Amino acid sequence: MKNRKVVLTGRPEGQITASNMSLVEEDVGELGDGMVLVQVEHLSIDAFIRTTFDEAAFHGTAEVGNAVIALGTGRVLDSRFDGLQQGDAVFGPVCAQEMAVLPGVMLQKLEDSQLPPRCYLGVLGLTTGMTAYAGMLKVAKVKADDIVVVSAAAGAVGSCACQIAKLQGATVIGIAGGEDKGRFLREEIGCDSTIDYKKGDVGDQLSALAPEGVDVFFDNVGGQILDDVLANIRVGARIVICGAISQYERVGEVNGPSNYLKLAERNASMSGFTVNYYEQDFPEMQENLSQWVIDGGLRLPEHIEEGIDQFPKALLMLFSGGHKGKLMVAP
Repeated sequence: MKNRKVVLTGRPEGQITASNMSLVEEDVGELGDGMVLVQVEHLSIDAFIRTTFDEAAFHGTAEVGNAVIALGTGRVLDSRFDGLQQGDAVFGPVCAQEMAVLPGVMLQKLEDSQLPPRCYLGVLGLTTGMTAYAGMLKVAKVKADDIVVVSAAAGAVGSCACQIAKLQGATVIGIAGGEDKGRFLREEIGCDSTIDYKKGDVGDQLSALAPEGVDVFFDNVGGQILDDVLANIRVGARIVICGAISQYERVGEVNGPSNYLKLAERNASMSGFTVNYYEQDFPEMQENLSQWVIDGGLRLPEHIEEGIDQFPKALLMLFSGGHKGKLMVAP
């Protein structure tokens, strides 16, 4: 049996390119005790993947010559692990490949009777819906009378964060690039208004939409947009740092906020988080997210690229903004 995978061929200096990755083919080895063979069905394209290309990365470092680190879902083809059997739907760190051989303890068996397994990468996913849930409800503690701003709002986490805030009764302003994404946020995601960062100063646009300031900022971008929103916060505002996609190409020279003193002036707070710190709340998160999806209150459009050879293209697309909703690859 053959397996095709996308491997890291060299660490990027600055912006990643397709040349940093290559497609290789190999034989699938024999299964040892406790191991599981998985047919990968969907791979999650997440911003953290870029950080793994660097040495000493927070989320783990991809070794040159090895498959690029990625989370995914699939079906068990063969198992030497007591907890899983052929046909089970599973989630785990399958990496960018068509077949994955992993210890069974690294895989989560999925309940797929009501929602397809790929939902565990998107709206129910650790790096998507659950991240948005943790940031909005556990960190920001968003409430009904809040004015909430979300950056990269048309992306996977941003789309979920906007809807979770709306479900709490908040007024939501989404920041994205281009009129098409603005229309998507207003008509499909339910944002009350949007800001096009490609059309003039974000701070000026925000001042016009929220002249009294904002209560919550869920930030996925960092850089200048973070500064622009800090200039428009009101007393008691909560800034939630989920990510900083504008800075991932230069993590050694991150452009931090120059308006941070607004936090002191407005008695506001800025908190960073990653979802793994809220592991004790995972059952609650998945239960509530699932119910919102089933009830129709939460949805996440999907952009799926077909074929493992499309993985490099999809990863580059994530940083160029060429998609809406959850970006995945179906090997």
